[in-house]
Amino acid sequence: MRDIKTVIAAFLLIILCHSIDAQITNIDKLNPSQLKRFAKNSVRAGDIQTAIFFYEKYRKIKPYNDLINYELANLHNQARNYVEARDLYFDVIEKAEHKYPLSRFYYAQMLKSTGDYENAIVHFELFRKDYKGKKDSRTYSRLARNEISGCDSAMLIIQNPLNVTIQSLNSTINGPHIELSPIPVDDNHFIYASLRVDSLVYFTDQNADTAIPVRQFYHAHKEGMDWMGGELLEGDFNIPGVETGNGIFSRDGNRFYFTRCQKNWQGKVICSIYRSTKGENGWEEAEKLPPLINDPNYTSTQPALARTAKSDREIIYFVSDRPEGKGGLDIWYTVWNHEKDLYSKPRHVGSRINTAGDEMTPFYNYTTRTLYFSSTGLPGIGGLDIFKAFGERKKWSEIQNIGYPINTSYDDLYYTVSRKEEDGFFVSNRPDSLDNKTCCDDIFYYRWNDFIRITVTGIIYPFETDRFGRKKDLTGFDFMNPEGVEPLNNAKIAMYMKDKEENDYVFVDRYSTSENGRYYFTLVPDQEYEFKMEGFQYFDSKNYFSTEFFNFSDTIEMPPTWVNVYSEKPVVLENIYYDFNSAELTEESKNVLDTTLLILLKEAPEFIVEIGSHTDSIGDFQYNIELSQKRAGNVVEYLITKGVNTQRLVAKGYGAQNPVAPNFNPDGSDNEEGREQNRRTEFRVIGTIGEEDEDEIYVED
Repeated sequence: MRDIKTVIAAFLLIILCHSIDAQITNIDKLNPSQLKRFAKNSVRAGDIQTAIFFYEKYRKIKPYNDLINYELANLHNQARNYVEARDLYFDVIEKAEHKYPLSRFYYAQMLKSTGDYENAIVHFELFRKDYKGKKDSRTYSRLARNEISGCDSAMLIIQNPLNVTIQSLNSTINGPHIELSPIPVDDNHFIYASLRVDSLVYFTDQNADTAIPVRQFYHAHKEGMDWMGGELLEGDFNIPGVETGNGIFSRDGNRFYFTRCQKNWQGKVICSIYRSTKGENGWEEAEKLPPLINDPNYTSTQPALARTAKSDREIIYFVSDRPEGKGGLDIWYTVWNHEKDLYSKPRHVGSRINTAGDEMTPFYNYTTRTLYFSSTGLPGIGGLDIFKAFGERKKWSEIQNIGYPINTSYDDLYYTVSRKEEDGFFVSNRPDSLDNKTCCDDIFYYRWNDFIRITVTGIIYPFETDRFGRKKDLTGFDFMNPEGVEPLNNAKIAMYMKDKEENDYVFVDRYSTSENGRYYFTLVPDQEYEFKMEGFQYFDSKNYFSTEFFNFSDTIEMPPTWVNVYSEKPVVLENIYYDFNSAELTEESKNVLDTTLLILLKEAPEFIVEIGSHTDSIGDFQYNIELSQKRAGNVVEYLITKGVNTQRLVAKGYGAQNPVAPNFNPDGSDNEEGREQNRRTEFRVIGTIGEEDEDEIYVED
């Protein structure tokens, strides 16, 4: 079931909420039949404002047509003219509720949207009682129950407002039309979608050939304390005549996802997601994502980006009306495998977020791994409220309403967070916008007045180790004031935040150090964190930090972090012996493996190790390759019997290709010592186990 109130927002708001010269002559001479025909044509064309115009003209002539009143109420509802819709629904309830039983549900919604929560509860309860037994009564009963819960919570939420400053942006950005999808670029710039016209247009069969204005991307910048907009975004993202919006940059700034919308052959508005990649010469031509995501029969829009905790792959959240969801518009996701340029099969994010109502305008905050989205199916203050949840893909914490006055009794959506975390933008049709009407969405800027910024920083140093990675004797060493030890460059440290519901730590962010070995992380209050190394480095013990009692901004200097470092260079396993012309391991060789390599593999369970076996030059080339491969394979088989995962071991026979000493003396005689050095088994760390997203199925279209 789709709530008619939110269809417009989900489809990039194709319906015009603006005016130009109508070019309609003698409109007062049109008879009711002509007015009704013009209105229906406008509805079919998706022009809600024009349809309202003609139906209102019709009502002045015939004010008591129940069908027209109900259709007009629905149109005002879609256009977010809540007062007009409320009064018309009430008129329908008074005269023809038996014909249009949903009119009371929508009437209660309009009461809620205008802040009359107590009366809204009364009519939602009446609706649930009277609507029992209808075909879709269970769906609407659930929605009404959520609306009642929202009314109850709204009255409590409003009594405890957030400490936030909210500012409606000026007329260079907000106009008499709809603005949407503000995306911060940096502290002084953001992009958004807008339709830059100044007056109202009505489309009829008399001006059907008139070019319909479309939304395009615009750029806004900060001047002092004010935001100035109206500058068309440079590049090839905008196409004349094509609705364009809902853009989002990847975290590294090298990819830009956005939406284009057009009508299909059936007249249905279909939105599709595109991706542009930044090349050496700027942004490349945008490519449409594959049909796996952009199903030609359904809309895919409003992309938001995140990264998987395990494999660090790009997640694309998006909104779609495809039928496998929970109802109406739902939030879906796909994971991009950048090595193969493939996308996983789309899945919806689960019933904790998706409801029988509509969910839309997702935005993901990397720093806190929080998804922000708007919904009509969750208990809220108004129609569309903004909610948040911690997690990723299908695993989410308890959903939270972000609160008043960011959420109001009106529609609030497109919530975004800037990179500095303390401010951002959202979109709302609240009546304190510039034109004081609720039909059209404007962009608002918010800033937290009590924002707490906690930064943790520290330096990573390498232990001095032997060739097996074991620490040497460090008796008397001053770990707090190391002298003569160079910090680790390009060391990767990962931060995890405790999921209090699951009592487990969930990946949040990672940082690669520069030459000074220093890392930085931004934390949030009232959380517990874990820090550990990734790749060829690892902590000897995990580090933990809590922000539970922080009620002020601060930068915390952590003690130096000391890690073992394993290089990719091969390490010879001494005393690994084989019988002559044999690949079988001796007992002595097994003891060597037990006391060296096996210990390393247990201490560093993420390492992938190549076992390399080498021969001297006696024998022909192919024979030595096969013998060395068997020897390396036997080492791998032995380690597997000791419990090492087969995915962490690679056997490689090199034969006599890579000698480390001469097989012959300068005079041509046999060099026994050199041959002995060449007959060796060694290991090298070639990577770490990438915790793949095993539940993701990548499909080629």
